[in-house]
Amino acid sequence: MEASGSGDRAAVSLQLGRNPRPFSVAARCPYGKPSVIENEPSRSMPTRFWITCPSLATGISRLEAAGGVREAQEELGTEPIEETHAEHQRLYGNRVAGIRDGGYVKCLHAFTALHLAKGGVPNPVAEWTLERLQSPYPESCCTTLDTE
Repeated sequence: MEASGSGDRAAVSLQLGRNPRPFSVAARCPYGKPSVIENEPSRSMPTRFWITCPSLATGISRLEAAGGVREAQEELGTEPIEETHAEHQRLYGNRVAGIRDGGYVKCLHAFTALHLAKGGVPNPVAEWTLERLQSPYPESCCTTLDTE
């Protein structure tokens, strides 16, 4: 996990539209900006890893809106989802925010953030998601305004 500096804090503030709680950068986009953060462990945060890149988050949201959660569940089944959840619990001591009891996907964002994070948990839900995105990051420019 990479410590966040003032430039990262400013970038994540722009990406989220608010001041973030304490975090570390868990993954960067091809332009060097934070794309996934690891939240400081606390009860008030619903997930350990959070996608901050607007382009990546929007792409996943579109996929979810088009029935992606259901499709991923049907194609992958419950066993690999439960395995990912068990590994997350082993490493971090809490649930994956994107899972319902019984190995059911409820959020593609959470699984993808977990997968992209340095030291995270590679998982089939994120692989499925990333395969379906035309381009997770824009090719021409970063969608986060320059903060440096």
